[in-house]
Amino acid sequence: MTISKRIGTSWTNSSASIGSIKLLGSCFGLGYIKKAPGTLGSLPGIALFLATRNFGAWPQIGLFFTFSLIAIGISERIERIDRSIDPEEVVIDEAVGMWATLLFIWNASFGTILAGFILFRLLDILKPFPINLFQTFRGGTGIVADDLAAGMVANLILRVLLLNGII
Repeated sequence: MTISKRIGTSWTNSSASIGSIKLLGSCFGLGYIKKAPGTLGSLPGIALFLATRNFGAWPQIGLFFTFSLIAIGISERIERIDRSIDPEEVVIDEAVGMWATLLFIWNASFGTILAGFILFRLLDILKPFPINLFQTFRGGTGIVADDLAAGMVANLILRVLLLNGII
């Protein structure tokens, strides 16, 4: 067992806990699907948005912030377990990014969600400036930060499209 004296948490190194961490990091196995794991990993972000969109702003902020921190921790742990940088099966970061794309879009229609999904995936894949700057971060923060940035940029673009009646 590894214990962090700084914050008093512990991670067990048993195969069961490693399996659970990998299950969460892969969004219940979506990250292990060979074709487009990142695209599939974005789908739980839509589910999280749909499950929380009727909450008030503060509960949404709290849940989103908590989930983002959990995603960073899980990503960091899997990176250490696999001894690799940004393992491909870790797609919990895509879920966070997709949720950020739709966050506070109160009356999102199917078309709005689809447009947000396409925008997020394009930004996540292409990583234009300034999103590419976040790839320089290390560990779990680096894994999640570029997807979070892509989600925030996609959210802003989506809002501009909605305000102009394009969607």
